Amino acid sequence: ITAMANEKCPYIAGRYMVFVSDRPGGMGGYDIYYAVFKGGKWSSPVNMGPKINSEYNEYRPVIGRDNLFDGPFMVFSSDRPGGKGGYDLYFTGITFR
Repeated sequence: ITAMANEKCPYIAGRYMVFVSDRPGGMGGYDIYYAVFKGGKWSSPVNMGPKINSEYNEYRPVIGRDNLFDGPFMVFSSDRPGGKGGYDLYFTGITFR
């Protein structure tokens, strides 16, 4: 998982891990990535894309599953414009490819 960049805030749920990184090729600032544990090792990280990431910073992703939702969800914080100021919490459904 490690890259020649900063990686922070790992969260593991079952065979999925989400974390943030400012690695090259992201959308800007810190982006949220995921990896899947398969065959005894972690897959290459995948950027979660523009539905979640922005040119600003996304931090502290937490993933879960609930009977109220059809599939997994994620809560994360971001300092993108349009919130109440500073870092605001965001909630979204997610899909792991």
